[in-house]
Amino acid sequence: MNLKTNLLFILLLLLSVAAQCVFGNFPFTFFSFPLDVLLALLWIGGMWYAYKEKRSSEAVRLWLSPQCTYWTLGWFLAGCLVVGLFPQLSAQEIAEKSGVFSRLGCYHFTSSWIFVTSLFVLLTHLGMITLRRCFLPGRNRWRFVLNHAGLWLALFAGFIGSAEEQTLRIPVFRTSPTNEAFTEQGAKVYLPQKLQLTDFTVEHYPNGAPRHFFAEVTIDGKQAHLEVNHPYAANWMDDYYLTSYDVRSPEPQYCVVQIVREPLKYLMWLGIVMMLCGSCLLFLAGPNRQRRASY
Repeated sequence: MNLKTNLLFILLLLLSVAAQCVFGNFPFTFFSFPLDVLLALLWIGGMWYAYKEKRSSEAVRLWLSPQCTYWTLGWFLAGCLVVGLFPQLSAQEIAEKSGVFSRLGCYHFTSSWIFVTSLFVLLTHLGMITLRRCFLPGRNRWRFVLNHAGLWLALFAGFIGSAEEQTLRIPVFRTSPTNEAFTEQGAKVYLPQKLQLTDFTVEHYPNGAPRHFFAEVTIDGKQAHLEVNHPYAANWMDDYYLTSYDVRSPEPQYCVVQIVREPLKYLMWLGIVMMLCGSCLLFLAGPNRQRRASY
């Protein structure tokens, strides 16, 4: 079993490296709604069927093995380490890079085939062990299920939601409303709503350097107050951030607003809440004195 597990993950790693070198970063935009939802349902249904009907098969036992845990966690943590060690750049900056690290997607690693594959196998393994614990008796199983299902849901929402996530920047002027925004790749996008700057305030340090600034912006006639690090929630999936402003004029004539679109952010928050509930149950119930073999 250990040998087969090692061979499987080595093969998956090599295939993900080859896909990254040949195709470039993972095409998240291709898997946008409704294709992402359909694939997600098939994925979840496949795990459920595999455990319910084929749990004694060699493939299911492989995904439930400790060796699979070592591989999935190690691969994912190594990917997180790459994200921390390499600067994560925009598409324009990546286009100027060359060399082996650029080919491997290290400068935008979370969208590389290598990282996406690591997250997929981690979620598959985590989903399988969570399903197994759901069917095992024991008074403490729900704290395990809440912790692991919550982690799965948070990672899953980030993974599937990547196809729908979008970051836009729009210059907002005093003179007239505008709906012309730009993607991270520089492409022009027209928003369904128009924005206009109505007031801008800058607070300064004694030496004249800007200390704090905030703007009053209308969004289709509705007033919104924007501050740095204080996003304005326009709706259930769009958050507006104030990022910069016209520093050349004593009275700024424009500001730059960043729009972050995350359709599944509340699903991610639900996963975090589930993990918090599982942690509370773990604290209240104390350690499980009935030691059982995990695998």
